[in-house]
Amino acid sequence: MLLVGFAFSFYSCSVDSPVTTATTRVRKDVKHLSSQERTDFVNAVLLLKNTPSPYQPGLSYYDQFVRWHVNAFYCDTMAAHMGPAFCPWHREFLLMFESALSNAIHKQVNLPYWDWTNTESTNSVFMDDFMGGNGDPTQRYTLTTGPFRRDNWEVKIFDQYAAYPYAIPYLIRSFGTFPNQPTLPTAADVTAALNVSTYDIAPYNCTVDASLSFRNNLEGWRGCVSESCEDTLLNPNCPGLSQSQMHNRVHLWVGGAVGDGDTCGTIVLNSSPNDPVFWLHHANVDRLWSKWLAIHGEVYVPVSGAHYGHNLNDLMWPYYRYGNFVTPKDLLSDVRLGYRYEE
Repeated sequence: MLLVGFAFSFYSCSVDSPVTTATTRVRKDVKHLSSQERTDFVNAVLLLKNTPSPYQPGLSYYDQFVRWHVNAFYCDTMAAHMGPAFCPWHREFLLMFESALSNAIHKQVNLPYWDWTNTESTNSVFMDDFMGGNGDPTQRYTLTTGPFRRDNWEVKIFDQYAAYPYAIPYLIRSFGTFPNQPTLPTAADVTAALNVSTYDIAPYNCTVDASLSFRNNLEGWRGCVSESCEDTLLNPNCPGLSQSQMHNRVHLWVGGAVGDGDTCGTIVLNSSPNDPVFWLHHANVDRLWSKWLAIHGEVYVPVSGAHYGHNLNDLMWPYYRYGNFVTPKDLLSDVRLGYRYEE
């Protein structure tokens, strides 16, 4: 069974040039967005969903990002999760998405972030004029509110071997119902992660001690004993996903489990970017990496020894396929990349 879009079992043309401004772009906490900024973000996402992908015929530009994320779980790519490149890979993913949004509506759109430790920020994310709320329990937690409700947002990209109950063409959210995941990460959890002084340690996967690896602490794997390739997909062996924390825990909290647990919310699956909450969640993950770098310096390991794409100077898939020859080393400073986080 495929679960957990945060890491279980995404035509040759150049990458969009981002819309540039004279000053550093500021990514705000969702709770501080103006009404116009909220509207611009929603409208840009909706427009991107109806804009053809410049990379793959037959996909919308939005769905292209979902496809890349799904394909990142194949063993031959192993690009984005359960390894050191978790932070830089998703940073570039966010930058490309932010650029696509801005170019779609011909004005700068800055990704906001969702501070999971703050109730006001959480409430601002799930307002009816923004991401919509929880799913309707009378309709198996189908999303029926907000701009991304069932009759206004169609899910078209599914997990690699998805069939019912996973190939559902609309968003499912069931807050806090995933087994043993009733709450979001706390401020104490964040502080503990930021206090880990080492970026990552061998063997650079989901099994490493989270008290010694900032990356794995932030990504959220706990209690994993091994990882393997099964049916071409990367598969972590973590008895009881109830041990998931931080980034992983947020995916599980938002999506939840439906009915007898036979169906998981959209953002739990490999195709998790189908739910636009993904971008706000990962902007916060990126913000915490920025905070860690400010505390501990622009440190990244390993230089070698990890799967290709996860070492300091490796080109990262799929970006290099489209002329974007970016490495983890290139992504160690948000300010040099033209943006910063409002604190």
